[in-house]
Amino acid sequence: MDPSRESDLGEADRLCDEGYACLEKRQFGLAQVLLEKARALAPDHPLIHYRLGLLFSDQGRAAEALAAFDTALRLNPRDHKAHNNRGSMLQVLGRLPEAERAYRHALELRPDLEPPYVNLGKLLEQQHDMEGAIEIYDLALSRGLDAELFGQHRATAAGVSTRRSPDRWVVATFDNFAPTFDAHLKKLQYDVPRQLEALLSSRVNGSLDIVDLGCGTGQVGAALAGKGHYVTGVDLSEKMLAQARARNVYQALVLGEIHASLRDMGSAHFDAVFAADVFIYIGALEEVFLQIARIVRADGWFAFSTEECAAPDYQLLATGRYAQSQDYIQRLAEGTFDVVEARPTTIRMESAVPLPGRLYLLQRR
Repeated sequence: MDPSRESDLGEADRLCDEGYACLEKRQFGLAQVLLEKARALAPDHPLIHYRLGLLFSDQGRAAEALAAFDTALRLNPRDHKAHNNRGSMLQVLGRLPEAERAYRHALELRPDLEPPYVNLGKLLEQQHDMEGAIEIYDLALSRGLDAELFGQHRATAAGVSTRRSPDRWVVATFDNFAPTFDAHLKKLQYDVPRQLEALLSSRVNGSLDIVDLGCGTGQVGAALAGKGHYVTGVDLSEKMLAQARARNVYQALVLGEIHASLRDMGSAHFDAVFAADVFIYIGALEEVFLQIARIVRADGWFAFSTEECAAPDYQLLATGRYAQSQDYIQRLAEGTFDVVEARPTTIRMESAVPLPGRLYLLQRR
Protein backbone atom coordinates (compact mmCIF):
# COMPACT_ATOMS: atom_id res chain seq x y z
CA MET A 1 0.00 0.00 0.00
CA ASP A 2 1.14 3.53 -0.77
CA PRO A 3 2.59 4.92 2.52
CA SER A 4 0.62 8.15 2.13
CA ARG A 5 -2.59 6.16 1.63
CA GLU A 6 -1.82 4.08 4.70
CA SER A 7 -1.28 7.26 6.67
CA ASP A 8 -4.64 8.66 5.49
CA LEU A 9 -6.43 5.48 6.57
CA GLY A 10 -4.80 5.57 9.99
CA GLU A 11 -5.81 9.20 10.45
CA ALA A 12 -9.35 8.42 9.25
CA ASP A 13 -9.62 5.63 11.83
CA ARG A 14 -8.46 7.99 14.56
CA LEU A 15 -10.91 10.71 13.54
CA CYS A 16 -13.72 8.17 13.26
CA ASP A 17 -13.11 6.94 16.81
CA GLU A 18 -12.83 10.48 18.19
CA GLY A 19 -16.02 11.48 16.39
CA TYR A 20 -17.86 8.50 17.82
CA ALA A 21 -16.62 9.35 21.34
CA CYS A 22 -18.04 12.87 20.88
CA LEU A 23 -21.31 11.38 19.66
CA GLU A 24 -21.52 9.29 22.82
CA LYS A 25 -21.07 12.50 24.83
CA ARG A 26 -23.83 14.20 22.79
CA GLN A 27 -21.31 16.67 21.33
CA PHE A 28 -23.03 16.56 17.97
CA GLY A 29 -21.32 19.49 16.25
CA LEU A 30 -17.80 18.29 17.01
CA ALA A 31 -18.74 14.70 16.18
CA GLN A 32 -19.94 15.74 12.74
CA VAL A 33 -16.78 17.76 12.02
CA LEU A 34 -14.55 14.82 12.97
CA LEU A 35 -16.56 12.18 11.11
CA GLU A 36 -16.75 14.31 7.96
CA LYS A 37 -12.98 14.82 8.06
CA ALA A 38 -12.61 11.05 8.39
CA ARG A 39 -14.95 10.51 5.43
CA ALA A 40 -12.90 12.92 3.28
CA LEU A 41 -9.76 10.90 3.99
CA ALA A 42 -11.41 7.47 3.54
CA PRO A 43 -14.66 7.75 1.54
CA ASP A 44 -14.90 3.97 1.15
CA HIS A 45 -14.69 3.23 4.89
CA PRO A 46 -18.11 1.73 5.85
CA LEU A 47 -17.77 2.36 9.59
CA ILE A 48 -17.44 6.11 9.05
CA HIS A 49 -20.70 6.21 7.09
CA TYR A 50 -22.39 4.01 9.70
CA ARG A 51 -21.39 6.34 12.51
CA LEU A 52 -22.53 9.37 10.52
CA GLY A 53 -25.86 7.57 10.24
CA LEU A 54 -25.98 7.19 14.02
CA LEU A 55 -25.18 10.88 14.43
CA PHE A 56 -27.92 12.01 12.05
CA SER A 57 -30.37 9.56 13.64
CA ASP A 58 -29.71 10.97 17.12
CA GLN A 59 -30.32 14.47 15.75
CA GLY A 60 -33.64 13.49 14.16
CA ARG A 61 -32.24 13.89 10.62
CA ALA A 62 -33.84 10.72 9.30
CA ALA A 63 -33.31 11.24 5.56
CA GLU A 64 -29.61 12.01 6.02
CA ALA A 65 -29.23 9.06 8.39
CA LEU A 66 -30.86 6.75 5.85
CA ALA A 67 -28.49 7.96 3.12
CA ALA A 68 -25.49 7.31 5.39
CA PHE A 69 -26.68 3.79 6.28
CA ASP A 70 -27.32 3.08 2.59
CA THR A 71 -23.74 4.05 1.78
CA ALA A 72 -22.39 1.94 4.65
CA LEU A 73 -24.35 -1.06 3.32
CA ARG A 74 -23.20 -0.50 -0.24
CA LEU A 75 -19.65 -0.81 1.11
CA ASN A 76 -20.43 -3.64 3.56
CA PRO A 77 -23.74 -5.39 2.69
CA ARG A 78 -23.52 -7.80 5.64
CA ASP A 79 -23.50 -5.18 8.39
CA HIS A 80 -26.46 -6.37 10.47
CA LYS A 81 -26.49 -3.26 12.69
CA ALA A 82 -26.65 -0.99 9.66
CA HIS A 83 -29.63 -2.97 8.30
CA ASN A 84 -31.41 -2.61 11.66
CA ASN A 85 -30.74 1.13 11.91
CA ARG A 86 -31.70 1.59 8.29
CA GLY A 87 -35.04 -0.04 9.15
CA SER A 88 -35.55 2.47 11.98
CA MET A 89 -35.02 5.40 9.64
CA LEU A 90 -37.33 3.92 7.01
CA GLN A 91 -39.96 3.51 9.71
CA VAL A 92 -39.56 7.14 10.82
CA LEU A 93 -39.99 8.19 7.19
CA GLY A 94 -43.18 6.11 6.91
CA ARG A 95 -41.74 3.56 4.49
CA LEU A 96 -43.03 0.62 6.51
CA PRO A 97 -42.74 -2.31 4.05
CA GLU A 98 -39.10 -1.39 3.41
CA ALA A 99 -38.49 -1.06 7.15
CA GLU A 100 -39.89 -4.55 7.74
CA ARG A 101 -37.60 -6.00 5.07
CA ALA A 102 -34.60 -4.25 6.62
CA TYR A 103 -35.34 -5.66 10.08
CA ARG A 104 -35.84 -9.16 8.71
CA HIS A 105 -32.58 -8.93 6.77
CA ALA A 106 -30.76 -7.93 9.97
CA LEU A 107 -32.21 -11.01 11.69
CA GLU A 108 -31.15 -13.26 8.82
CA LEU A 109 -27.60 -12.03 9.26
CA ARG A 110 -27.61 -12.15 13.10
CA PRO A 111 -30.44 -14.24 14.60
CA ASP A 112 -29.17 -13.48 18.13
CA LEU A 113 -29.37 -9.67 17.81
CA GLU A 114 -32.07 -8.22 20.10
CA PRO A 115 -32.90 -4.80 18.56
CA PRO A 116 -34.34 -6.07 15.24
CA TYR A 117 -36.77 -8.36 17.09
CA VAL A 118 -37.99 -5.40 19.17
CA ASN A 119 -38.17 -3.06 16.19
CA LEU A 120 -39.90 -5.58 13.94
CA GLY A 121 -42.37 -6.58 16.64
CA LYS A 122 -43.28 -2.95 17.34
CA LEU A 123 -43.62 -2.26 13.63
CA LEU A 124 -46.06 -5.15 13.29
CA GLU A 125 -47.98 -3.91 16.33
CA GLN A 126 -48.15 -0.47 14.72
CA GLN A 127 -49.79 -2.15 11.73
CA HIS A 128 -52.21 -3.99 14.08
CA ASP A 129 -50.66 -7.38 13.23
CA MET A 130 -50.61 -8.64 16.82
CA GLU A 131 -50.28 -12.29 15.79
CA GLY A 132 -47.23 -11.44 13.70
CA ALA A 133 -45.71 -9.45 16.57
CA ILE A 134 -46.29 -12.29 19.06
CA GLU A 135 -44.63 -14.67 16.59
CA ILE A 136 -41.54 -12.44 16.47
CA TYR A 137 -41.36 -12.14 20.28
CA ASP A 138 -41.80 -15.91 20.63
CA LEU A 139 -38.99 -16.44 18.13
CA ALA A 140 -36.72 -14.19 20.22
CA LEU A 141 -37.65 -16.12 23.37
CA SER A 142 -37.04 -19.47 21.66
CA ARG A 143 -33.53 -18.30 20.77
CA GLY A 144 -32.75 -17.60 24.42
CA LEU A 145 -32.88 -13.81 24.24
CA ASP A 146 -33.86 -11.68 27.23
CA ALA A 147 -36.94 -13.35 28.72
CA GLU A 148 -37.95 -10.28 30.77
CA LEU A 149 -37.66 -7.90 27.84
CA PHE A 150 -39.47 -10.02 25.26
CA GLY A 151 -41.96 -11.36 27.80
CA GLN A 152 -43.15 -7.78 28.41
CA HIS A 153 -43.38 -7.05 24.68
CA ARG A 154 -45.33 -10.28 24.21
CA ALA A 155 -47.71 -9.43 27.06
CA THR A 156 -48.42 -6.04 25.49
CA ALA A 157 -49.17 -7.56 22.09
CA ALA A 158 -51.32 -10.29 23.65
CA GLY A 159 -53.30 -7.88 25.85
CA VAL A 160 -52.15 -9.51 29.09
CA SER A 161 -51.57 -7.28 32.14
CA THR A 162 -48.38 -7.52 34.18
CA ARG A 163 -47.62 -5.71 37.42
CA ARG A 164 -44.93 -3.41 36.01
CA SER A 165 -42.49 -2.99 33.14
CA PRO A 166 -39.24 -4.93 33.67
CA ASP A 167 -36.12 -2.89 34.33
CA ARG A 168 -34.42 -4.21 31.21
CA TRP A 169 -37.41 -3.12 29.12
CA VAL A 170 -37.33 0.40 30.57
CA VAL A 171 -33.59 0.80 30.09
CA ALA A 172 -33.66 -0.52 26.52
CA THR A 173 -36.58 1.76 25.64
CA PHE A 174 -35.27 4.99 27.12
CA ASP A 175 -31.56 4.65 26.42
CA ASN A 176 -32.57 4.34 22.77
CA PHE A 177 -35.09 7.19 23.00
CA ALA A 178 -32.99 9.67 25.02
CA PRO A 179 -31.46 11.77 22.20
CA THR A 180 -34.79 12.67 20.59
CA PHE A 181 -37.05 12.43 23.66
CA ASP A 182 -37.64 16.14 24.29
CA ALA A 183 -38.25 16.93 20.62
CA HIS A 184 -40.73 14.06 20.44
CA LEU A 185 -42.67 15.27 23.51
CA LYS A 186 -42.81 18.78 22.09
CA LYS A 187 -44.52 17.42 18.98
CA LEU A 188 -47.02 15.64 21.24
CA GLN A 189 -47.81 18.92 23.08
CA TYR A 190 -46.80 17.29 26.37
CA ASP A 191 -47.09 19.71 29.31
CA VAL A 192 -47.59 17.53 32.40
CA PRO A 193 -44.45 18.64 34.35
CA ARG A 194 -45.44 22.32 34.16
CA GLN A 195 -49.03 21.50 35.12
CA LEU A 196 -47.94 19.46 38.15
CA GLU A 197 -45.57 22.21 39.25
CA ALA A 198 -48.41 24.72 38.97
CA LEU A 199 -50.66 22.53 41.15
CA LEU A 200 -48.03 22.44 43.89
CA SER A 201 -47.02 26.12 43.62
CA SER A 202 -50.63 27.21 44.05
CA ARG A 203 -50.55 25.76 47.58
CA VAL A 204 -46.93 25.96 48.76
CA ASN A 205 -44.48 28.84 49.21
CA GLY A 206 -40.80 28.63 49.97
CA SER A 207 -38.08 26.16 49.10
CA LEU A 208 -38.68 22.42 49.40
CA ASP A 209 -36.72 19.18 49.36
CA ILE A 210 -38.17 17.41 46.32
CA VAL A 211 -37.55 14.03 44.69
CA ASP A 212 -38.47 13.63 41.02
CA LEU A 213 -39.12 9.94 40.33
CA GLY A 214 -38.43 8.80 36.78
CA CYS A 215 -36.95 12.21 36.03
CA GLY A 216 -35.98 11.28 32.46
CA THR A 217 -34.42 14.21 30.60
CA GLY A 218 -35.31 16.59 33.43
CA GLN A 219 -38.55 18.25 32.40
CA VAL A 220 -39.89 18.39 35.96
CA GLY A 221 -36.55 19.81 37.12
CA ALA A 222 -36.82 22.49 34.46
CA ALA A 223 -40.37 23.35 35.60
CA LEU A 224 -39.14 23.67 39.21
CA ALA A 225 -35.96 25.59 38.37
CA GLY A 226 -35.32 29.02 39.86
CA LYS A 227 -37.64 28.58 42.83
CA GLY A 228 -35.06 27.66 45.45
CA HIS A 229 -35.95 23.98 45.73
CA TYR A 230 -33.40 21.22 46.32
CA VAL A 231 -34.37 18.66 43.68
CA THR A 232 -33.13 15.07 43.43
CA GLY A 233 -33.81 13.20 40.20
CA VAL A 234 -34.06 9.41 39.98
CA ASP A 235 -34.06 7.41 36.75
CA LEU A 236 -33.15 3.94 35.55
CA SER A 237 -31.78 5.07 32.17
CA GLU A 238 -28.22 6.36 32.25
CA LYS A 239 -28.66 8.13 28.92
CA MET A 240 -31.78 9.92 30.11
CA LEU A 241 -29.90 11.03 33.22
CA ALA A 242 -27.14 12.41 31.00
CA GLN A 243 -29.76 14.62 29.33
CA ALA A 244 -31.08 15.71 32.73
CA ARG A 245 -27.57 16.48 33.95
CA ALA A 246 -26.98 18.73 30.94
CA ARG A 247 -29.96 20.89 31.98
CA ASN A 248 -28.20 21.76 35.25
CA VAL A 249 -31.47 21.99 37.18
CA TYR A 250 -30.96 19.14 39.70
CA GLN A 251 -28.90 19.28 42.87
CA ALA A 252 -28.54 15.48 42.82
CA LEU A 253 -29.16 12.70 40.31
CA VAL A 254 -29.50 9.02 41.16
CA LEU A 255 -29.27 6.09 38.75
CA GLY A 256 -31.69 3.47 39.99
CA GLU A 257 -35.00 1.66 39.74
CA ILE A 258 -37.83 3.51 41.48
CA HIS A 259 -38.88 0.85 44.01
CA ALA A 260 -35.29 0.13 45.07
CA SER A 261 -34.43 3.83 45.22
CA LEU A 262 -37.46 4.59 47.38
CA ARG A 263 -36.51 1.82 49.81
CA ASP A 264 -33.04 3.35 50.15
CA MET A 265 -34.37 6.82 51.06
CA GLY A 266 -34.65 8.01 54.63
CA SER A 267 -37.99 8.32 56.39
CA ALA A 268 -39.65 11.76 56.39
CA HIS A 269 -36.83 13.03 54.16
CA PHE A 270 -38.71 14.99 51.48
CA ASP A 271 -41.30 17.75 51.38
CA ALA A 272 -42.66 16.68 48.00
CA VAL A 273 -42.50 13.81 45.50
CA PHE A 274 -43.13 14.19 41.76
CA ALA A 275 -43.90 11.39 39.32
CA ALA A 276 -44.77 12.83 35.90
CA ASP A 277 -45.82 10.16 33.41
CA VAL A 278 -43.99 7.51 35.44
CA PHE A 279 -46.83 5.23 36.46
CA ILE A 280 -47.48 4.44 32.81
CA TYR A 281 -44.56 2.01 33.30
CA ILE A 282 -45.68 0.72 36.71
CA GLY A 283 -49.11 -0.86 36.88
CA ALA A 284 -49.38 -1.92 40.53
CA LEU A 285 -48.70 1.06 42.81
CA GLU A 286 -49.16 -0.41 46.30
CA GLU A 287 -45.46 -0.42 47.23
CA VAL A 288 -44.84 2.96 45.61
CA PHE A 289 -47.56 4.57 47.75
CA LEU A 290 -46.31 2.78 50.87
CA GLN A 291 -42.74 4.00 50.38
CA ILE A 292 -43.74 7.55 49.44
CA ALA A 293 -45.90 7.77 52.55
CA ARG A 294 -42.75 6.81 54.49
CA ILE A 295 -40.26 9.22 52.88
CA VAL A 296 -42.50 12.31 52.70
CA ARG A 297 -42.80 14.54 55.75
CA ALA A 298 -46.06 15.23 57.59
CA ASP A 299 -48.21 17.56 55.46
CA GLY A 300 -45.85 16.86 52.54
CA TRP A 301 -46.98 16.53 48.92
CA PHE A 302 -47.22 13.88 46.23
CA ALA A 303 -47.83 15.15 42.68
CA PHE A 304 -48.25 12.70 39.78
CA SER A 305 -50.09 11.91 36.58
CA THR A 306 -51.83 8.81 35.26
CA GLU A 307 -53.44 7.60 32.11
CA GLU A 308 -56.93 6.37 32.96
CA CYS A 309 -58.76 3.11 32.51
CA ALA A 310 -62.13 1.74 33.55
CA ALA A 311 -60.62 -1.41 35.06
CA PRO A 312 -60.96 -1.85 38.83
CA ASP A 313 -57.26 -1.16 39.42
CA TYR A 314 -54.83 -0.93 36.48
CA GLN A 315 -54.42 -2.23 32.96
CA LEU A 316 -51.56 -2.78 30.50
CA LEU A 317 -52.65 -1.04 27.30
CA ALA A 318 -51.85 -2.00 23.72
CA THR A 319 -49.42 0.93 23.66
CA GLY A 320 -47.23 -0.84 26.22
CA ARG A 321 -48.18 1.71 28.88
CA TYR A 322 -50.23 1.19 32.03
CA ALA A 323 -53.37 3.08 33.02
CA GLN A 324 -54.85 3.33 36.52
CA SER A 325 -58.44 3.98 37.51
CA GLN A 326 -59.41 6.89 39.73
CA ASP A 327 -61.02 4.46 42.21
CA TYR A 328 -57.71 2.61 42.49
CA ILE A 329 -55.81 5.82 43.31
CA GLN A 330 -58.46 6.80 45.87
CA ARG A 331 -58.13 3.40 47.59
CA LEU A 332 -54.34 3.61 47.67
CA ALA A 333 -54.47 7.09 49.20
CA GLU A 334 -57.10 6.23 51.81
CA GLY A 335 -55.91 6.62 55.41
CA THR A 336 -52.51 8.08 54.47
CA PHE A 337 -53.04 10.89 51.97
CA ASP A 338 -55.76 13.42 51.33
CA VAL A 339 -56.59 13.76 47.63
CA VAL A 340 -56.39 17.53 47.20
CA GLU A 341 -56.67 17.48 43.40
CA ALA A 342 -57.74 14.82 40.90
CA ARG A 343 -57.96 16.94 37.80
CA PRO A 344 -58.81 15.52 34.34
CA THR A 345 -56.34 16.62 31.69
CA THR A 346 -54.95 15.85 28.26
CA ILE A 347 -51.67 14.03 28.86
CA ARG A 348 -50.50 14.51 25.27
CA MET A 349 -51.69 14.08 21.71
CA GLU A 350 -51.73 10.53 20.36
CA SER A 351 -52.10 10.27 16.58
CA ALA A 352 -53.50 13.82 16.67
CA VAL A 353 -56.15 12.76 19.24
CA PRO A 354 -56.09 14.06 22.86
CA LEU A 355 -55.05 11.32 25.30
CA PRO A 356 -57.11 11.62 28.51
CA GLY A 357 -55.46 11.31 31.88
CA ARG A 358 -55.52 12.81 35.35
CA LEU A 359 -53.29 15.03 37.45
CA TYR A 360 -53.20 14.28 41.18
CA LEU A 361 -52.00 16.29 44.13
CA LEU A 362 -52.04 14.39 47.41
CA GLN A 363 -51.09 15.63 50.87
CA ARG A 364 -49.64 13.42 53.61
CA ARG A 365 -51.84 13.27 56.67
